[in-house]
Amino acid sequence: MNMEDLQPRPHAVLEKLMLFDYRLTCRTGLHIGAGKSADLAGSDLPVMRDAAGRPLVPGSSLRGVLRAGIASFCDSLRLDSVRSREDAAPSVLPAEFVAGWKKLCLVDRLFGAAADKEKEFSYGSRLQISDGLCTDDVAVELRDGVGIDRDTRTARTGVKYDLEVVPAGTRFLGRIRFKNPADYELGLLAQALWMLDQGLLLLGGKSARGLGWIQVEVTTPQLLRPAQILRRETRTESRQEFGPVDENLGESLGSLQQLADAVA
Repeated sequence: MNMEDLQPRPHAVLEKLMLFDYRLTCRTGLHIGAGKSADLAGSDLPVMRDAAGRPLVPGSSLRGVLRAGIASFCDSLRLDSVRSREDAAPSVLPAEFVAGWKKLCLVDRLFGAAADKEKEFSYGSRLQISDGLCTDDVAVELRDGVGIDRDTRTARTGVKYDLEVVPAGTRFLGRIRFKNPADYELGLLAQALWMLDQGLLLLGGKSARGLGWIQVEVTTPQLLRPAQILRRETRTESRQEFGPVDENLGESLGSLQQLADAVA
């Protein structure tokens, strides 16, 4: 890792795009809720579905899990302290942008930050995650549940419900797009994906009931420069092969290790 990795990254300039596909396979059941059903004959707690009626993993749900994992990882290892080493040399970028960038934590530089009372600087996300789509017909399971009184640890009278669960073995396919990523930033994303694969992060709701354990596989990232985009180059079949996160994103994980070593 070099100090250029820590330089401000504006949205106006396209330096490179990083694209890769992901595949999620349910190791256990999965419940990503769509709210209470308005259908009297339906489940009390249905799962999210696409227009064809198949279950899906919203990109926002996957994004939220990965963001939380990256944030906790950065806090635990104090990775944000690397910002103190950022180059103070004059920049061709507007001074207000540079000042706002330096106040952003590492996770906000990936996922964006909205201006509020505490933050006057707003920065859009450079990381986009598509919905995970299921291409197969899936028979969703229906499971019973009951409300528990936390004081007596017994079932509460009249609080019985059912919920839909996507069965183990179901696969979801999606794509991740990263604009102008530094090597360590792609490493942070890879680390969170690996944590999800290892069960250190769980996806969806009802995880206390054993749901949400996911296998994560990714393709080798495709790096696109503006000149390649102009030539309308597309990925080759060899890049479509899925593999473990620590293999196909191993180089990026190595860059994250360099960042951690620099902080330590």
